[in-house]
Amino acid sequence: MVRRVPDGPLVGALRLIWSDPCIWPDQDHRAGYVHGLVIDRNEAGTGLGASMLDSASRRARHEGRSLLRLDCAETNTELCSYYLRQGFRHVGRREFADGSSWFSVALFERSIDR
Repeated sequence: MVRRVPDGPLVGALRLIWSDPCIWPDQDHRAGYVHGLVIDRNEAGTGLGASMLDSASRRARHEGRSLLRLDCAETNTELCSYYLRQGFRHVGRREFADGSSWFSVALFERSIDR
């Protein structure tokens, strides 16, 4: 969680996990998985999202990981473009055709050896 000032309002958050078999069934033990990246809309354009992703990369690297992975709704083209601008590459998609309420997601990853 990110606050601009101690005890101030939250302006961003994300979860970093070490496996994600529901979205990434072919697990890679070299990867950290980002979920739930959210930014207060008042922080748009400040670089906060990029900073949070870089922080997740550093933490994953500290844990011996060499990849950072994430996903988003593939219909959210603006977010997909954002991740590409952050150095992620599109590596596939995950379709949920089992009748679940999930939607198809675009899969992204970037090396954290940079």
